[in-house]
Amino acid sequence: MRFSIATLFAACLVAEYKVAHAATELSVTVNEGPTECADDEKVTSGRYLQMHYTGSIDESSEAGEKGKVFDSSLDRGNTFDFQIGQGQVIQGWDDGLVGLCKGAKVTLVIPPEKGYGESGAGDDIPGGATLKFDVEVVDVTDEGTPEPNLFEELDTNNDNKLDKDEVGAYFTKMGDEMPEGLWDSEDQDKDGFISWDEFSGPKGEAVADIDEDNVEGQGDVEAEL
Repeated sequence: MRFSIATLFAACLVAEYKVAHAATELSVTVNEGPTECADDEKVTSGRYLQMHYTGSIDESSEAGEKGKVFDSSLDRGNTFDFQIGQGQVIQGWDDGLVGLCKGAKVTLVIPPEKGYGESGAGDDIPGGATLKFDVEVVDVTDEGTPEPNLFEELDTNNDNKLDKDEVGAYFTKMGDEMPEGLWDSEDQDKDGFISWDEFSGPKGEAVADIDEDNVEGQGDVEAEL
């Protein structure tokens, strides 16, 4: 997951599902919205999910600052969209969201084994932390929305590579700092830039490859002329 996380909801209809995992448990509590629905409105593996979430350190956690919010999609104003059951997110989401209905507002409590494990994630999620996510299932579809081109958004000087200033400016705009270690992991050849191929974030269709084909075709035409 790239990093990459609405509000507390008044309890109305309450249903609780628990999935045993070793000595820990993943718990999913439906606070509001439907608990039963037709198949076309149900979250199942392989479908595309649009949701809002707020993530915090659960009160039961043995690590981290209890109750501290570390991420929320509401702060960005956009839903978080992904294909469920494909390993694109932490296991607690892939497991815990399956079976929910469109419109459900739920609380997930995710043990470390199904979250970020003993390594944690960044400064706010230490190793061994139990996580809490307040989630709203906004929509469920069989086809996903086109992947955004974050590379193009970051590449403000249009030179087909990212420098530290461009990446840093993006995180500043988001009101955050570049996560420690991010640059080193992305700049694989250590040339001071992140190329299209090195970039692990969403970048839409591989337009770089298309452009290269076009350039080669133009060269052939010029040679013939």
